Amino acid sequence: QGCSDWKPGTVTFAGCCPVCLGAMAMVFPANQAIVVGGGLAGMSAANTVLECGGKVVLVDKSSFCGGNSTKATSGINGAATKTQKVKGIDDSIELFTSDTLKGGAKRPE
Repeated sequence: QGCSDWKPGTVTFAGCCPVCLGAMAMVFPANQAIVVGGGLAGMSAANTVLECGGKVVLVDKSSFCGGNSTKATSGINGAATKTQKVKGIDDSIELFTSDTLKGGAKRPE
């Protein structure tokens, strides 16, 4: 780990222990963010920061954004979407979670 306060078994985030993260939170303005990764999750995170009035820098290792999300040619799944409601399709987050666990895991526990 890159943190001098890190000890074996300590939970880390971005290679830093809670002590270092607390210190970073004190010096890094709360209305600013650096998002690493320009895939769907990174873009969503960056957009959320902007929607909340913050400033954001998004970095990606590629010359274009999209990440593995660009490979999702069969679609991106969602639950209880506006389109489903318009088409009269009854769905819920619970049903989506259940279907996802059944379809994507040998042991969904």
